[in-house]
Amino acid sequence: MRRVTILLSLLLAAAAIAAGAASGPPLRLGESRPLETKLGNPAIPAAAGVWVDMIRGAKRSLDFEEFYFTNRRGEALAPVVDEIGRAAARGVKVRLLLDAGFFNTYPQPAESIGALPNVELRLVNYRKLAGGVQHSKFFVVDDREVWVGSQNLDWRSLSQIHELGLRADVPVLARTAEAVFETDWGAADTTKAFAPVAFDAPRWPVRVVQAPGDTAEVWLGASPRATTPAGIPWDRDLIVNRLRNAKHTVNVQVMQYGVRMRPAPDSTLHYALIDAAARGVKVRLIAADWTLGGPNEEALRDLARHGVEVKISRVPEWSGGYIPFARVEHCKYMTVDGDWLWVGTSNWEPSYFLSTRNLGFTIRDAKLTQQARVVFDTSWNAPTAAPWLPDTKLPPRVHGMEPPPGEKFYGE
Repeated sequence: MRRVTILLSLLLAAAAIAAGAASGPPLRLGESRPLETKLGNPAIPAAAGVWVDMIRGAKRSLDFEEFYFTNRRGEALAPVVDEIGRAAARGVKVRLLLDAGFFNTYPQPAESIGALPNVELRLVNYRKLAGGVQHSKFFVVDDREVWVGSQNLDWRSLSQIHELGLRADVPVLARTAEAVFETDWGAADTTKAFAPVAFDAPRWPVRVVQAPGDTAEVWLGASPRATTPAGIPWDRDLIVNRLRNAKHTVNVQVMQYGVRMRPAPDSTLHYALIDAAARGVKVRLIAADWTLGGPNEEALRDLARHGVEVKISRVPEWSGGYIPFARVEHCKYMTVDGDWLWVGTSNWEPSYFLSTRNLGFTIRDAKLTQQARVVFDTSWNAPTAAPWLPDTKLPPRVHGMEPPPGEKFYGE
């Protein structure tokens, strides 16, 4: 009997340790690192596994708000798609909300998934609603945890593009994100007048105990203001506030950066970066080569003229062949002074904050910030990252449907 009791105790203890290791702190980063590169921070879990774990744990509901949805058999998103199907099969209510304008480009697998029992698909026309698109990428599990990140629901986003996101196992933050989802879900029903939902907003910041002696302060911001439920701060205000209070360092990585974009030019973030550099803060910004070849180049030159260090990232093509709209750093995040982190879904161009649906977490926590800082430094020091000076000229990179001359598509 004693041996049985000891064995049972050991098994229970092992299970408890395993459960603790699997759960981890409430706020955790997740990253997608392009194959055949050394980008990113290997200490951060792969987003693909994080997504599967979150979906597998769903008991009642899964609500996805995504820019678009596209899959390819045998690629990194396939286990995620399978897990969504399994969740619906065990009775979880799955709702999938996509941007209406982009749906014609990628109708599958959304239409097939939407036809399954317990799954409902809606499309929201954000151009009609606010002048932009539904660009956010987040999902909520059982009103208890939420993922927000740069990854689209796209097979390329998990293996061929550099991305960063955050899992928050914090019910009050999940319910806040759910209020955004319910607002946009309702907006997809054009037979009813649009109105942001009312909800019991938290008092900001939300304090989250990560570990003994490590308590994070968290804000969940959203854009645009006109379509965001009352009580949720505007994401641009949260970012600007951090820039204005920066004392030592600012590190920003976005895919695209600019000041001239519909619905109107907006230099608020631009001048906040320049002002920080003017008062002695070391400001560094990485933009992807996707931003080259247009008016945004001048905004980057202006940063460089005013003391902001700028680099253009280039992810080498994959040995397996050319992949349209891939091999790019698509991350959107910022670290400030070693203890502040912003991670979200917005590129730093006006429309992403003024007319387009996006979300972002602003967090005060040294450990999470340090993890993201490693991501930044790896990209900054990559041999393919090119310094951008006021007189720099770099050729635009081919990222569209047609491959560069002499290149073959992946799979051909």
